[in-house]
Amino acid sequence: MKIRIRHKKTTLFTSIALLLVASLTSLHCWWNTNAWGDDAVCEGILSSSDVQAALDVPGRVSQTSSQTATGRSEFNCVVERSSRFIGQGNLRMTMKTGTAEGAFPFTTAVWKDPAARSYFAQGAVSDTDGYVILPKSCWDKVGNIQGSRTIAPGPDTVAIVEASVEGGSAHRRSLARLLTHTAQKVAKAAGCSDGEFGDPATLFAPDVPRTAAPHSLCGLKGFSLPKAALAEGVAEPGQEQLNETPHTWACDVDLDGTDDAQVSFSATTDNTILDAALRKGKTFKKLPEASGTAVGANEAVLQCAEGKVYFAANWSSEYEGVLLGQTRHRQPSYSEVRRATFQNFLDAAAASRNCPQFTMPR
Repeated sequence: MKIRIRHKKTTLFTSIALLLVASLTSLHCWWNTNAWGDDAVCEGILSSSDVQAALDVPGRVSQTSSQTATGRSEFNCVVERSSRFIGQGNLRMTMKTGTAEGAFPFTTAVWKDPAARSYFAQGAVSDTDGYVILPKSCWDKVGNIQGSRTIAPGPDTVAIVEASVEGGSAHRRSLARLLTHTAQKVAKAAGCSDGEFGDPATLFAPDVPRTAAPHSLCGLKGFSLPKAALAEGVAEPGQEQLNETPHTWACDVDLDGTDDAQVSFSATTDNTILDAALRKGKTFKKLPEASGTAVGANEAVLQCAEGKVYFAANWSSEYEGVLLGQTRHRQPSYSEVRRATFQNFLDAAAASRNCPQFTMPR
């Protein structure tokens, strides 16, 4: 009898142990993988597998919030990849439709560091954000959601799908794929899909940052910042980062002496960016001899040997603060320093692309 009792106890303990292992395994899978999860989140707009690949850390994908516009294609969605017991912090990603003006990737404070992005056919990504520009036929159809309201697109806006990541870094290629797949669904829902979308086959990565050559900035012979754009110990060329793809060239110049002081220069033959820039037609100033069109003080579209080329310069708010401080009650003025900086860039970049030389209008 004693032997039988021991056998029963052993069997009971074994069964309990197996049950505990199975339970813990199930809990681990539930908390740290997407096992038994939904195939899609955010009303079916985002593929769970795409989100899981973009947020490339162990954890479970879940929807935190989701807003969609009834009968329209706009959406705003927040997803999170969380984990338990494996020492991995939560990653949160916001994806949404949006509207932007002009050649926004190269002219706005929202999309910083253009040279640090990885570019593909329809957009670009960094470690923490990315965008895809929807087909031109969507620009008048897709807006954005702000609070509880759906904001319709304006006459000068460009429609995009954008993503931003908090708490860590995204996998760039997977984020590009997620953006592209989502943009396909948005365009189809809006009735403006033109079949141009495909998985981003090639992702063009930036060069490693390097020490800037003050008189050949960004690898452009003879390109330097005007003397009035520099301040000893406060704003001097430090490092630069280049990125060159078949259609887009970008360079970020960091200025030593002031945290986050930077000026970025860009040039592209991307037809989507050209269309976006030229959409702001009311701000154009026609240049002489049909050489192109100038847009404000920091953009230009020139007719070059290879076709139209868009050029832009963009200043960080920290660098703008330095310039405003040192030009206050002095000559040249702040606007003149910016114009001279862009002129120096155009002179060097236009020459390298066989573009017409001209003087920016005042």
